[in-house]
Amino acid sequence: MKKILIPLIALAISGIVPKVQSQCVVTNLGVNLKSFNTSTCRVIFDLSWEQEVNNGNKYAYIHLWTGVNYHTPVANWVNMYSNPAAYPKATDLVNSLGTISIFDNGTATPLIGNTYPPDELAVFPITTGISVIKTPLPGGIRERMTILNIEFVLSSCENVVSVKGDVWASQASNGKNVHCASQGLSFNLNNPRVAGFKICEPRSVTFGITNNDPATAITVYYNLYKDDGDEIFEPGAGSGLDGTPILTSSSINILPLAAYTESKMTYPGSNAAGETGSLWVEVITTVPAFSFVAIGKLQDPGCVPLPAEVLHFNVIKERGGVVLKWTTATEYQNAGFGIERNVGNGWNEVVFISSLGINGNSDRELNYQYIDQYNTKGATQYRLRQVDIDGNKKFSEIRTVYGEGQAGAMIVYPNPSNNGKVNIVFNGYEARRDISIVDMDGRCIRMLRGIVDNSIILNDLPQGIFVIRALNIETREQTTQKVVINR
Repeated sequence: MKKILIPLIALAISGIVPKVQSQCVVTNLGVNLKSFNTSTCRVIFDLSWEQEVNNGNKYAYIHLWTGVNYHTPVANWVNMYSNPAAYPKATDLVNSLGTISIFDNGTATPLIGNTYPPDELAVFPITTGISVIKTPLPGGIRERMTILNIEFVLSSCENVVSVKGDVWASQASNGKNVHCASQGLSFNLNNPRVAGFKICEPRSVTFGITNNDPATAITVYYNLYKDDGDEIFEPGAGSGLDGTPILTSSSINILPLAAYTESKMTYPGSNAAGETGSLWVEVITTVPAFSFVAIGKLQDPGCVPLPAEVLHFNVIKERGGVVLKWTTATEYQNAGFGIERNVGNGWNEVVFISSLGINGNSDRELNYQYIDQYNTKGATQYRLRQVDIDGNKKFSEIRTVYGEGQAGAMIVYPNPSNNGKVNIVFNGYEARRDISIVDMDGRCIRMLRGIVDNSIILNDLPQGIFVIRALNIETREQTTQKVVINR
């Protein structure tokens, strides 16, 4: 089976109410949702919008809130943006998610600012890992701004996550005078959501559209676009844009907490050069009237099979059983995971855990856990057998846990090793460790930092006698074990 992962983009368009002497004309506010962990409420996304070209703008600022915290405390927002000095200060932004500053906003190459000039001592803008791109649009009077890799940890991420924001610009050299502003730019981070993949043979796509609202049905239709090669969604005819839709669907109704699946839909084109690049699925919500648009990017860098990307797989021995935990970054047509156990007589399936993704598809982190109520005096090995909907399978790395009565905080085996390969198993709960391999002269020949798995494999160790040291980063507790390597 051939398939490709897709990051999710959620885009929202809303009416903008001016509340200043002039209005910044901002439309098509969009969010490219790259990661959404519903366990930690950690979200990473790109923010984009269209604006009128104004070479006089030296600075632009974006303030974001969750919908329930928008413009709190309210008293501070009376006549906000109504005159050159009515810009938000620290007391106004106390309940915001964050502020983003854009310097040289009127030039062709704007950049992310490391200060908020209106209140430099009190407000620290988001700067880590983000960047900004400007794309001119045909006609020369509008342009699209995109800010990449904004990261927040939300206090709550159940059901539909609403975000509101203000955008304002300054033509003053000190960046403090309000030239124009737009308030109440609104979007949802996760509704509707799109998950799916591209199929190479036959030429088709499969994707799902999910309504995360627990009470309200939505009505949508979708457009399919071909990317022009820059991996940025820029619909419209003209140089540097993605063109017009190659397919447009009819109206689709999706009930609350339900999903619509488009399975193996063929699309026009050939297998010639340029025809196997990324596609964009644009899902437009027409009911309710507040217009949401969700975009899914379907990539095709060779159609590499990737039904599930496992970020972490850990196995922990606890009283009364063994706890297995794993996290997937993405899943596409994933049927689920078989948990397999080996106590020295071969691999046997313990249980099969179905995918938590909708129809086996997910573009966000999913967390799994299973408790195997099994005890033995010897060491026990575990692995995951991932199975996709077509029946293809692949195996995870092997994890090993202590047996009943085995002493010590760390086991190293085989010892001695005759091929330079050893297994390390840690007893107890999960921890983050630095592991070093030191020879008899005290020289460190290998260092592994920040290891979170409770069992790892070291390969290609040279011949000799070594000490393996494991340092618990949090408690600073150190465990050592001598190992002999024969070649």
